[in-house]
Amino acid sequence: MLDVKLLSSPYYISFDTFVLEPYAYDDEIITRVIERRQEFFVKEKPIQIVKNSINLYGGSFKQATHYAKQAIGNYHKTPIIVAHDYGIPYIFIPTLSPNSDQNVWIASHSIENYSAVPQGCMVYLENNHAVKVNVSFNTIARQYSFANTLGKRFDKVRRHLNNPHEYFDLI
Repeated sequence: MLDVKLLSSPYYISFDTFVLEPYAYDDEIITRVIERRQEFFVKEKPIQIVKNSINLYGGSFKQATHYAKQAIGNYHKTPIIVAHDYGIPYIFIPTLSPNSDQNVWIASHSIENYSAVPQGCMVYLENNHAVKVNVSFNTIARQYSFANTLGKRFDKVRRHLNNPHEYFDLI
C-alpha cells in the first residue's frame, strides 16, 4: 500500500463514490475507496461507511433496507438507497451479505459493464477502472437488475409526491 493515501475516518459517500472495497491492513479491515477521479484508503470497514453516510443524509441502514425490501422483495442482500438529491437516488449494490467483511459495495450508476472471469466477475466502471469481485456474473446481473427496479420504485413514489391525484400503483 505504498504511495497510496490513507485517510482517517470518517468518510462519507458522495455522488463521486463508486466502490467501497474491503482491504486487509495491519490485521484489520479498512476500505479501498474508488471515486470518480481518485482512489484512496479509509480506516473504516465498508459497512460502517455506508451506515454513517445514510445516517448523515437523514436515514438509517434499517430504513434503507426495509424500503428496498418493500420495493423489490424480501431478498438477503438488497441494493439500498444511500441518499438522493433532486429526485436522483444514489443506489449501492452489495456483492455479498452487507455485514460480511468481504462485501464490496458498488454504486449502480457507476457500472458501465460486467463480465465473467475465473473465480468471479469483473465490474467495469465509468471512470475506466475495473474491480474484480468474488461473486458470479449472474449475481452481479441480478443485483444490477434489483438496483434498477429500486430506482424505478423510488421514481414512481417521487412522481406520486408531485402528482398525488394521478393513479400510481405504489405497491
